[in-house]
Amino acid sequence: MVQLKFFLTQLKTLEKDVEDITFYSRTQAIANRTGYRGFSDWAEKTSRTHEHLLLTLGQVAFVGASLTYGAIFGSSRGNIGLMCYAFALFDCGFIVPTVALTLLKWASQRPKDAVFASPQVWTLLLNIFLYGSAAAIGAAICLLNISLFILHFSVGKNGQPTDAQLQFNVEPTPAGSLALGCIGLAVVVVVVSGLSHYLANGWDAMIKDFFGRRENCKEGLQEYVPA
Repeated sequence: MVQLKFFLTQLKTLEKDVEDITFYSRTQAIANRTGYRGFSDWAEKTSRTHEHLLLTLGQVAFVGASLTYGAIFGSSRGNIGLMCYAFALFDCGFIVPTVALTLLKWASQRPKDAVFASPQVWTLLLNIFLYGSAAAIGAAICLLNISLFILHFSVGKNGQPTDAQLQFNVEPTPAGSLALGCIGLAVVVVVVSGLSHYLANGWDAMIKDFFGRRENCKEGLQEYVPA
């Protein structure tokens, strides 16, 4: 009888260990191994770490895209094709950090027991998008500098320089395709992120997100005394 109780106690301990191991393997909530206590903790810390850089990139890209867009349709000189490519790159540089920061803020509100893959993988993907956005903004600025470098003021019949003309030697259609492709990629990333989360954690999580979570409702009613 004593041995039976001992074995039952050991069995319960093993079952608890199996549950803990399963939970940690699904949520990666192992602070001493991954540095994070689950999905929301990773998103919150990562958001805090990268928020200023993401906001700065987005603001620079937004200002650059606005000025370039105005120059494309209001400029009287310069290479319109290069301006279109610069606008497309600024567009990518704005969309990527904005979507990344939005997803991080959304992920930081997820439950602590949400299923989560390796944080190193998601951190690597975030850094790839982050550096890609910075590269796009840098490339756009370089294209604008090139458009200034090739700006040519011709000489008139009287030997005096005349105003430069608009240049259309670069096809702008691929630039539009690049901008639309970046928007499409952002939509795909958002949809895939949402689907992967809800497929792993259950569709009831999506219903709770739409209608609001009510786990803490009982705390507010404990001291309620009807009249």
